[in-house]
Amino acid sequence: MNGTDALADAIRRYADTVYTIPGFPVTELGARCNAGLVVYEKTALEYALGDSLSGRRSVVIVKNVGINACADPLLQATAQGLIAGVVVIAGDDPGAEGSQTAQDSRYYGELAELPVIEPDSTCLYAGLEAALEASEKFSRVALL
Repeated sequence: MNGTDALADAIRRYADTVYTIPGFPVTELGARCNAGLVVYEKTALEYALGDSLSGRRSVVIVKNVGINACADPLLQATAQGLIAGVVVIAGDDPGAEGSQTAQDSRYYGELAELPVIEPDSTCLYAGLEAALEASEKFSRVALL
């Protein structure tokens, strides 16, 4: 099982809802976990935040620079708080190998005081579970 399959399995196991915006490098992950397709990253995060307030754990899968489009609700959710966990999986491309922009989304963790979980491919189940638990414990979105 490769990392994409393992993460898709973990998402199906731990999340109640999943949203994605297709794009490099996350298209395959979204398809494998049957994520709901949304046309804009900000909207996907807003759906997930609404799910959280309804008591449902949510995962949002965004492409390389998609987290930039989520910045407004991502920062506002820190003040608002959550009920159930919300995790944003950022498909970064730090070397700009398949996209035009090199980005490291972990800096959003520092900016918005969010938990950032960085599992390797051998512990993706535990990493996603830890991210959801951290989101619930600290009442803020977690980044994976």
